[in-house]
Amino acid sequence: MHYIVDGYNVINSSDLFTANSLEGRRNKLFEFITQKRPHGSLNNSVTVVFDRKTKNPFEYGDYNRAHVGDIEVIFSEGVMLADDIIAEIVDNSVNSREITVVTNDKGIHRRIAPSGAKKESVEDFLAKGFKHKNKQASVKTIDVGKKSDIDEEFEKLWIKKR
Repeated sequence: MHYIVDGYNVINSSDLFTANSLEGRRNKLFEFITQKRPHGSLNNSVTVVFDRKTKNPFEYGDYNRAHVGDIEVIFSEGVMLADDIIAEIVDNSVNSREITVVTNDKGIHRRIAPSGAKKESVEDFLAKGFKHKNKQASVKTIDVGKKSDIDEEFEKLWIKKR
């Protein structure tokens, strides 16, 4: 599952992301996603999309991509808004049914509805971050004794097949 998060919609919907600067608020969102794993499985990816205006709105029609850990971060440029980028990602997806868009923006909901992409409210996304199983999923550890047993089992299977 690929989660696309409407960044400013999320940080403006909760007191969890209070900070002295906009950068601080964004960083709190990244920390929340990394530490609380509201997107669940380690196999699920996350893209956070933010609006950014330039001095000349006709200067660019694209967007910039970066990464904060495992989180893909996209900042819009010029005339293209975060809403447009989210819709474009969904529209260009090979399997849009494997996408969940996190926003309370009804306009985005309407734009992605025909694609079959899922929508999730900001409140539901944040609540999932406080479920115990998501915190557990963020740490993949295996007991040393179990690891040894598994290694032996795989070794027996491997030798048997040769």
